[in-house]
Amino acid sequence: MRLPPARQIAYGDHPDQVGNLHLPVGEGSCPAVVLIHGGFWKWGWDRTLMTPLAHDLAGRGFAVWNIEYRRVGQEGGGWPGTFEDVAAAADAVAGLDGVDATRVVTVGHSAGGHLALWLAARHRIAAGQPGAAPLVRPCGAVSQAGVTDLARGG
Repeated sequence: MRLPPARQIAYGDHPDQVGNLHLPVGEGSCPAVVLIHGGFWKWGWDRTLMTPLAHDLAGRGFAVWNIEYRRVGQEGGGWPGTFEDVAAAADAVAGLDGVDATRVVTVGHSAGGHLALWLAARHRIAAGQPGAAPLVRPCGAVSQAGVTDLARGG
C-alpha cells in the first residue's frame, strides 16, 4: 500500500519545533500516535529515527505525528524548554486535519520514552508549571526502553 507523503508542520517558531504528519490512506479522522525520538535529550539525534515506525503505523490506519523538539545543547533546550516543546507538539494534534484528538497515544524511545510517559501524565501537573493544562490528553503511552529513573540515567 502506498501512503501519501508526510507533511512537515510547524508547531512553534524554532526550526526544531516541527513534526511530520503521516496519514493513512482513506478519509475521515483517525486515531493518532505521537512519536517522540530518543537520543538522551541531546542535540544530534532527530525524528528520522522514528520514521520507519511512523510508516508502519500509518500503514495500519493511524495518523502519526512524528515530532522534533529542542534538546540539551541547543538554545532553549533542556528544562523546561524540551518539555514545553513536546507539550506544544502534543497539543498541536488538536488542530491537525485527519486526526482524532480524542484518541491519542504517545510512543517514545529511550529519552523519548520518558517524554511519552510525561505527556500522558501531564494532566496531573499543578497549574502554572510547564506543561500544565493540556489541550490533548493521551489515552495511553508506550515507553520503548524509556529512561524512567532520571537520577540513575543521567
